[in-house]
Amino acid sequence: MLTRILHEIVAHPRIYDWVQVLAGADLMRRRLAAIVVQRCPSSPSIVLDLGGGTGLYRGLWPSAGRYVCLDLDTVKLRGFREKRLGDPAICADATRVPFNTDSVDVVVCTSLSHHLSDGHLEQMVSESARVLRVGGTFVFVDPVWEPSRLIGRLIWKYDRGSNPRRAGRLHDVIATHLRIVHEERYSIYHEYLLCVGAKPQGPI
Repeated sequence: MLTRILHEIVAHPRIYDWVQVLAGADLMRRRLAAIVVQRCPSSPSIVLDLGGGTGLYRGLWPSAGRYVCLDLDTVKLRGFREKRLGDPAICADATRVPFNTDSVDVVVCTSLSHHLSDGHLEQMVSESARVLRVGGTFVFVDPVWEPSRLIGRLIWKYDRGSNPRRAGRLHDVIATHLRIVHEERYSIYHEYLLCVGAKPQGPI
């Protein structure tokens, strides 16, 4: 009952953004900003944010390119549109991305995978690899299951996502479809995995 009420409250876009800030979104933004500078194309034509919600990290990307926010949650997408009138928002499934093969420069996936089943996680990464151009960049961040962190276990109890995974499992899924060029772990309340993959010319 309490969990359901909390989920309904946090579903409001402004409250959702506020909760994300409390959960460490500013630190994640700084880490992602460094990755954007070091690992991503300097002027990407298309950045696709899978599960982009309210577009918390839109500001990391150049305004000259096209940033596309894709999410299944129409309430969060409405919040995104209110903030970013010039950017497209697509209500779609990250496991069936409505983009052509080899059409995207950067795919971003932050705090999404723990909402996906094992099969859907595999599909999401596969779809990301499909739509990326050769040499394109996949940027992935998600909290991981680390039972030794008591506060993390408490947060997972109330999180809408029901599939937290260990970092090694996430690494293995990404490495099946993309060449991993950077990986790091960091802690806020959860342990996090930040992983960057590149689409190679040929098979992995």
